[in-house]
Amino acid sequence: MMRFGAVVGTLVLFATIGAAAEPKGLPRKTPLADARGSVEVSEPRPSGSGGSGYSTTEPQVVPFEDLLRRPVNVRAELRGVHPRLFFTKDALPAMRARAAGVDRELWRHALRNVPALVKPAPPAGSPELDVSKVQYNLGYGIAQAAFAYAIERDPKYLQAARRWMSAVITYPDWGYTYRTPNIDLPPAHLLYGVSFAYDLLYDELTPAERTAIRGKLVRQSRLMYEAFRKPGRTYPYAQNHTFIPMTGLAMAAFTLMDDEPEAKQWAQLARAIYDRTLLVFDTDGYYYEGFHYLAFSAHWMVRYFDALRQNTGEDLYPGMRSRFLPIKYHLAHSMLPGGVNVFDFGDTGRGASERNSAVLEEPVISGYEALYRFAEKYRDPETQGVADWLRSLNTVTYEDIWSFIAHDPTVASAPVSKLPTHHYFANNGTVFWRSGWDKEATAIAFRCGPPEGHHVTALLPRIPEWRLATGHAHPDANSFIVFAGGQYLTGDAGYTGMHFSRDHNTVLVNGRGQGNEGGRHDSFDGFPYPLLDQVRITDVQFDKQSFRVRGEAAGAYPAALQLTRFTRTFQYSPREGIVISDVLEAAAPATFTWVLTADRLIEQTPSGRFSSRNGTTVLEVERMKPERVKSSIEPRIVTSQGRPGSIEKGAPDQRGYLLRESTTEPVRTVEFVHTLRWKRGIGN
Repeated sequence: MMRFGAVVGTLVLFATIGAAAEPKGLPRKTPLADARGSVEVSEPRPSGSGGSGYSTTEPQVVPFEDLLRRPVNVRAELRGVHPRLFFTKDALPAMRARAAGVDRELWRHALRNVPALVKPAPPAGSPELDVSKVQYNLGYGIAQAAFAYAIERDPKYLQAARRWMSAVITYPDWGYTYRTPNIDLPPAHLLYGVSFAYDLLYDELTPAERTAIRGKLVRQSRLMYEAFRKPGRTYPYAQNHTFIPMTGLAMAAFTLMDDEPEAKQWAQLARAIYDRTLLVFDTDGYYYEGFHYLAFSAHWMVRYFDALRQNTGEDLYPGMRSRFLPIKYHLAHSMLPGGVNVFDFGDTGRGASERNSAVLEEPVISGYEALYRFAEKYRDPETQGVADWLRSLNTVTYEDIWSFIAHDPTVASAPVSKLPTHHYFANNGTVFWRSGWDKEATAIAFRCGPPEGHHVTALLPRIPEWRLATGHAHPDANSFIVFAGGQYLTGDAGYTGMHFSRDHNTVLVNGRGQGNEGGRHDSFDGFPYPLLDQVRITDVQFDKQSFRVRGEAAGAYPAALQLTRFTRTFQYSPREGIVISDVLEAAAPATFTWVLTADRLIEQTPSGRFSSRNGTTVLEVERMKPERVKSSIEPRIVTSQGRPGSIEKGAPDQRGYLLRESTTEPVRTVEFVHTLRWKRGIGN
């Protein structure tokens, strides 16, 4: 980030990003440069290394009010020019050539379904506008139709874009009518879509159309700006409800900056908030809100970066290289063998109720188009290869037009089979391992880290207007997920309105789990982050056949439980299966409960073991220690997600089953040792 006045250009954003708390053991430094100079940014630690220390290096933090005063101006040569938001007219001939040539397949895919061609936009006042996806899709659909016209020059796309824009600008408010109208995710989508279309179709619109569209954009931008500039406002910078609205606001600002004096203030606010977002963003490519929200959010950062660079000349991509490139590992390793499911840490999917459905509701949304932009910016064959692989699995993205726009066919594509079969996200305490990249592979994931990452601890007290928003993270420290034999054998609960540790493969103390679970959607609201920072992976060892990881999670539990140790050692080998050793200690006697989840019914066998069959694969669970426990099997009933504003008020939903094993009496210390093995059988 930059200081101002006499020192403009001497301290760049990249320095603060690179200096954020990084894992120890990082002797290598890689120089990255932008137009204003060269700075050093730590490269991520190679996957598979052990240990888990974290640096206390403190980055430079500029006061927020100073950030707001930084000028953001459209380049002189673009003033009065349309289109300019993402590209000018000069770029269109080359795009048309790609659409007819080397990227014909991508372009045909982008045109396979253009909703604005076949159905009208809902009228003002329609109840369906209170469904988030409806307004999301209106924003995406307007942009799609406008860009389709720019490439194809077919009037049907122009008329489709016009019809949808004409409808949405009549809506009195953008967004939910029952909560936060005009300031949340739906209006951000509409600001983006309408701004993109207005800019791209400027010469095709009548003066009356331009006036009406511009007036609506000004009104909605003003409302968004005023809401985010309220005195005393705090910001959950890493949370998608902050930076997505700022992307929408910036789209309108860059589009209207010639005509509306206020637009410069909108652009300055968006740039200031993004400064903070990039400073606190995950340092290792793992997005704390889970796979679902990574796919939902990453392309909004890409839109902002692209528009900022195009309109102002400021390029933020170089400074985020070490944070953006590892995103390919989060997306790739989260995909389960076969490509129809993902590791569902955080608020992702609907758990067993979705996986057990006879009909797949929808393909996985991987958001691979963001990877195409990262591959182009960083000339990275691995990222290009992961994007190609995700597309080959028939996963989808939110905007197919951007898969085409961002794709650079001159970047080589490395086969995903060449990727490492394991990855350790040290900052967020998440480990992925798989036996291979084929559909028959075994894949295992383990989590033991603070909800927003270790780097937050040093930053949080230094940014007074920052508040955490960890509602999409789960109280799941020292938990794991196992996929083998083509099936989910143990899994998380998915997106729920209320989060509990009992829904994960971890341990309860006196029936309680981690954080402040049970009070609201955000299990960690008000929980001391320095305690959460103590939750960490202490050792990781990988090879191609096996792995071992150890986590310490006592800090995740409320102080009233007096838990002083929860050390879990998790190890896998093809011969032994999984061996889990848990050592728990408390300052006062407590009842400890070991929890295992499964998608299908868990049954006790005559030998005293437990088993769960999913498809043709049977998971067998054997307890080695302690000798005696109280066991129970029960349906896993969760509160599903309610609508925005009432997220904790969703309907009950059964998402698989739980096995609980509790100590027979309160004790100060206990060791649980279990083995998990699986075998392929016949029938379901």
